[in-house]
Amino acid sequence: MKCLCFSDSHGNPYNIRRVLNMHPDAEVIFFLGDGLSDLEPFVLDRTRAFLAVRGNCDGSFVLGSAILKKTDEINLLGKRIVFTHGDLYGVKYSLDGVKKLALERRADLVLFGHTHMPLERYDADINDGVYFFNPGSIATSPASYGVMNITEKGILLSHGIL
Repeated sequence: MKCLCFSDSHGNPYNIRRVLNMHPDAEVIFFLGDGLSDLEPFVLDRTRAFLAVRGNCDGSFVLGSAILKKTDEINLLGKRIVFTHGDLYGVKYSLDGVKKLALERRADLVLFGHTHMPLERYDADINDGVYFFNPGSIATSPASYGVMNITEKGILLSHGIL
């Protein structure tokens, strides 16, 4: 299953549209906060699932009929994915907070944003192995985003740059 991951669009829906058009086969779109209103035009596309959390710049945002959480999780193809903006876990200073989150929620993959810096890390010492992935910011120059291929056998992560 191909998934895309965006964060920190901060008023720039144009780059989200560009990436969605470049990856029409992506089934699930994760948005990690700070620009939720930029996502609204795309959630009407019923061919993809959109999953989102609020960032520190989003307030109590309503998408559809649900007030979005700051941290959420989903199981895809047997992999537990926890996603958050990252501000609650101090990701600008260290990964300690998201490592604790991964341990508590038995995550296979933790997605987070907030730093505007792409990151991909694997820690074999937590939960029999956990990936930490930050797509960077879809609004910066150069803009970055995440591509995730999730199968029963494993997870393959990469960054795209605009």
